[in-house]
Amino acid sequence: MYTLVALLLAQTPTRLPETVVIETRQTTPLAESSPSVSRIDVATANDAGLTTLTGALTGVPGVYATEQSGEGSQASLFLRGTNSSQTAVLLDGRRLPQGFSNSYEIGRYRIFGLSSVEILRGPASTLYGANAIGGVIDLRLPDPLTAKASGQLIAEAGSYGRASLGITYLTNDASGKTAATRGTAVTVTTQHDDGWRDNGTRDSSTVLLKSDWRLSPHLVFDLIGSTDIAKAGLPGAALTTPHTGDPNDRQEDSGWMLSPGLRYEDDSLRATVFWSHGGSAVTSFVDGSNIYGPYTYHQRFLLARDELTAYADWKYSERLSLGLGASYEKSAFDQLALDGTSTTWGDTHESFGLWTQADWRVTSTDRLHGALRRDHFSDFTGKTTGDISYARTLSKELTFTTKGGTAYRAPAANDLAYNPIGATPLRPEASTSYEAGLRYESSVPNALSWTLVAFQNDLKDLIDYDPATYQTYNIAAARARGVELGVAARPINGLKLFGSITRLNTEVISALGYQSTAAKGESLLRRPDLCLSLGAEISPNDEWVFGASLNHLRGRMDFDFNTGTRVALPNATFARLWIRRALSDRTEISLRVENLFGETSPPTALGYGAQPRSVYVGMSCKF
Repeated sequence: MYTLVALLLAQTPTRLPETVVIETRQTTPLAESSPSVSRIDVATANDAGLTTLTGALTGVPGVYATEQSGEGSQASLFLRGTNSSQTAVLLDGRRLPQGFSNSYEIGRYRIFGLSSVEILRGPASTLYGANAIGGVIDLRLPDPLTAKASGQLIAEAGSYGRASLGITYLTNDASGKTAATRGTAVTVTTQHDDGWRDNGTRDSSTVLLKSDWRLSPHLVFDLIGSTDIAKAGLPGAALTTPHTGDPNDRQEDSGWMLSPGLRYEDDSLRATVFWSHGGSAVTSFVDGSNIYGPYTYHQRFLLARDELTAYADWKYSERLSLGLGASYEKSAFDQLALDGTSTTWGDTHESFGLWTQADWRVTSTDRLHGALRRDHFSDFTGKTTGDISYARTLSKELTFTTKGGTAYRAPAANDLAYNPIGATPLRPEASTSYEAGLRYESSVPNALSWTLVAFQNDLKDLIDYDPATYQTYNIAAARARGVELGVAARPINGLKLFGSITRLNTEVISALGYQSTAAKGESLLRRPDLCLSLGAEISPNDEWVFGASLNHLRGRMDFDFNTGTRVALPNATFARLWIRRALSDRTEISLRVENLFGETSPPTALGYGAQPRSVYVGMSCKF
């Protein structure tokens, strides 16, 4: 008994301070970042049994991410009330190819093999361009020049025919005290799931790659790569009982990116240049009927994308840094009809963006940051965005930050595939955002950290369409405001506590046009007005780990297109458990239980119920 108490009261081991890249595109201590920045340690998330990006984002303040019908299925992402197409998703700073709606199918992204996931909530267009109204999510790969050479194999199986396998391997030429000059990290994952609903089978595979070569003491060449492929049945909304599904409904997805680049760093200059080439393909086979009658939707969507980006930051003095960047993007779209009724369309969009930023440490406790960007586009009107922030160090551990900024979401391919109403060129969707918050980082690493932010996001020029003709136009406006709190603490060694709460209020400022899913003064669909997440993990000794978490959702509205009415979704609470048992220094087994209490409320949309209680067992081997 006394031995156990002594273990629990032992001081937490010292760890290096955490850093992030996402806020400035340069490495910055997390403690100096805005409270709107979060970092997910992927090793910790994997230990808790989280496998998908959607699952890892659950519990991040200000974020609501949810899968439609189980792990790996189609997913929705809402950052501070914005929708999936208004948030950019990157891999090590390179933008992943987005789909025809400018959104990313985050449900198929696995986190195994990543080192971290960084989230920047709020306006981010000045550094990242399009689709950064809600913010940016950056999937960070391990650095093969600084990480220790290692490997890991994981396997898992469980409910509804679930089986997954993953292997990651990192190697470099480090020897003794000699630092590495070459290194490579590669990860391969594959998964099969029968699904818990009719026509719910899913198969997916992913490969991630990062290679670094140090060409000189200050210059590094890197190569970032990813590819993924998925094939899934589409269960459809369960609006009838019993629901048998439609075996004709299915979708095939694939995407890839290859990006070489150069990084230079010395005492006064940090610069990066990279070229990304990639694309995606989505083939959908859907048929059925709705209030407009029967429909057939058999189409293939192809995207080819190139990006050339360069940026640099100069340390002008001890207190002032200046930055400059430029980006050229080219996207080729092809929409192919696989039946006699769908639309065939193709086009190529180009854009050029130029931005500058300045970071001024006015005093030892006061800091100003400002950025300005201009983007020009080939197929719609241009956009100017900017932001300014002020940070004040209140104590060694507490910082106050306030920020105002503008951002935009570019018209998507499926917005431009049909002639805009009146042949008027579409404008990018735009936002003006304000926020103020606090970040606390304990001087004892991992002892206590918390963030508190109040924000408001005013949206205008939202793109709507006429469902009879699919013609698009800028008409709608909306507002999202709220408060988000995130906390993580280790009060004693062997005990980890974490949680977040987000209160969100959304309001339609002008009617949403022909869709009529919301009237002026009503809330936006599917966004909960309360997201509450609580969790704890206990390690009584070096062999056992026990964890549990709760995620509560309240105040969601959806739209029933069969009746033409808004519907309140029930409140929902999802609970999960995980247990790990170390068999040796390199091998452990695990058990996790999802939806412990059998919550049935829809996780995301009307007619899509939650996956029933599911149990999975796994094994991890390090080598």
